[in-house]
Amino acid sequence: MGQPKALLPMPGSATPLIRHIATQLLPLAADLLVIANDPAILEALHPLPARWLTDAYPDSGPLGGLITGLRTCEGWCICVACDLPFVQPRLFRYLLSQTSQDWDAIVPRIGERLQPLHALYHPRCLPEMEAALPHGKRRMDSFLPQVRTRFVLNEEMRPYDPELRSFINVNTPEEWDAISGQAHRPPDGTSG
Repeated sequence: MGQPKALLPMPGSATPLIRHIATQLLPLAADLLVIANDPAILEALHPLPARWLTDAYPDSGPLGGLITGLRTCEGWCICVACDLPFVQPRLFRYLLSQTSQDWDAIVPRIGERLQPLHALYHPRCLPEMEAALPHGKRRMDSFLPQVRTRFVLNEEMRPYDPELRSFINVNTPEEWDAISGQAHRPPDGTSG
């Protein structure tokens, strides 16, 4: 992207992307925890009540960050990447309704593609997550076969996000430009 994605201003406003996402999800959480090594990201969240931790595994990708955060949680944790401008609280409410003692992870699946950076995890996942890193398994889904994972399919999610826009992420300036026209579109895809 050429700059920190979390700090990009949402199209049509000066709100940093990270604050936009946090504002959407904060009503669903008792605590907001950000794992980042750049203090500017925490500053971008102001005035939201957020805790900040530096990544205990800075060269391990998002999995290291998830482990860092999950170590501080006592129960289910919403995990969301900082590059999802259309995240929908109502979809996360549905995912939260699926939590139980039967599962360790609740992970959306769009077709065959897993969405582990828009998911829920319980600290019960930690032993398998931590075991993956020394073996060079840094992928966010590397530990999922070893934990009890509830995969949530397209059809289940469409009532809460009909176009599955929650999973649109931005990695390039071109993708960021493309979402600019979609930023003010209602979540259900209607025009007004």
